[in-house]
Amino acid sequence: MTAGEGRGVAAPSSLLDALRPKPFRGDVIAAGVVVLTTLVWVVATRFDDAWSDGVHLAYGLAALAFVLLLAVQAPIEGDAPRAYQSVLYVASVALWIKVVVSLADVAGGHATAAGTATWGLTAIAVFALAFATRRNSAVCTLIGALAAGGAVLAAVQWIWDPDGFGTDRWVLLALMVVYGFAAIGQRDRRLRHGVALIDAAGLSVLAISGSFILFPLFIDFGSADHVTGVAWGWELLTVAAGFGLIAYSSVDRQPGPAYLGVLNLIFFAIITSLGVSAAGATLVGWPIALALAATALLVIGLRPTTPAPPPPDVDAPTPPPLPLR
Repeated sequence: MTAGEGRGVAAPSSLLDALRPKPFRGDVIAAGVVVLTTLVWVVATRFDDAWSDGVHLAYGLAALAFVLLLAVQAPIEGDAPRAYQSVLYVASVALWIKVVVSLADVAGGHATAAGTATWGLTAIAVFALAFATRRNSAVCTLIGALAAGGAVLAAVQWIWDPDGFGTDRWVLLALMVVYGFAAIGQRDRRLRHGVALIDAAGLSVLAISGSFILFPLFIDFGSADHVTGVAWGWELLTVAAGFGLIAYSSVDRQPGPAYLGVLNLIFFAIITSLGVSAAGATLVGWPIALALAATALLVIGLRPTTPAPPPPDVDAPTPPPLPLR
């Protein structure tokens, strides 16, 4: 009986040890988890109507439990997680999203309803930010920040039900400011997390400018947004964010903000031309402003320089060699 009890106590520990990823096999395990996560989402899509909501929730929970166990048991070897660990964290978040959607379906809610989206995105944000704080995952900081911002947008729709994208743009502007200040607080202590928050701020501005481009696709082309173009304040925000993201990337040598900065500048070039016909095209406005700014910066950077004076000891004799010992 005692031996049986011993085996009963040792079994859970042995199972946990078997599911503890070995770092030298981490890449293979991460690859398997990516395939498993893809499988779960393919099955969820293909059998969406064929299987009941309870079945979708059951296999989603099983996959989440397995991957989450691997993720939390992966040994931390330094300040930043290894690449395979980041894959495990992101896969856990992806499976948690599947579980949240299934929970909404089981509860009888609709996954796209504003109220359901609010609590669902909040749950996703909390889950991702847990990995960001407990496992020092910067990519989960980005996911959690974006999910939290989505929850705020959904809550605004749920509570006030505004028309159009106008209110959403102001909410995104507020989120950009919050992300920016949060990034400043993380820059010296946890640079990777600060960069993730800067990326979230850049994506917020990208969503604002993107709404001006995409909005006419969902309304009549005779609408005011399509004919009159974009207010100059939103254009200024987009171009300033684009330049700022590229500057941040150059200073801290982080590539992500630079990519977002380029995308914001591309969107800026598009939105400044909305509502401008061929007959009404003019250089007045942004073309002249950009030309003046480029000229000033290039003149300052290429202006003639005075050679620096020689060092004071340039004519000093060469010191004698050290004696051999």
